[in-house]
Amino acid sequence: MLETESIVLKLRKEIVLFIVEDDQGHYLLIKNCLRRAGIDNDIVWFEDGQAVLDYAFKDSLLDGGKRYIMLLDIRMPKVDGLKVLEQIKQNDATREIPVIMLTTSEDRDVAHQCYELGCFAHIVKPPGDVLLRAIQRVSERY
Repeated sequence: MLETESIVLKLRKEIVLFIVEDDQGHYLLIKNCLRRAGIDNDIVWFEDGQAVLDYAFKDSLLDGGKRYIMLLDIRMPKVDGLKVLEQIKQNDATREIPVIMLTTSEDRDVAHQCYELGCFAHIVKPPGDVLLRAIQRVSERY
């Protein structure tokens, strides 16, 4: 269970959170952490990297009136998080989406690679308060 301080966040309603996570249990932990912190924004779950890329690029479903924050697992089937991050940051339509990488690994080389590709933050699971503070920083700049 994730323990969090009494961090309460209110994001602008137009912000949609994408959680890209292949493990349903991890997805539910992240979602519950966000809800306990007062985030009641729309959350869209993608079970693998290819699903989020299809949504963002092929289907052209990104709404110009919305803003997005992506919480992206690194190790996933089909397309891993590093490839997703790279493609998101290379595309004009999605480049400005803040991406927070989530991983079970504390590998500094992978973290460095994430930052080089343009992620906003690299967080080791379980995310808890670290994730909430990163989302707060993103939303203040976004």
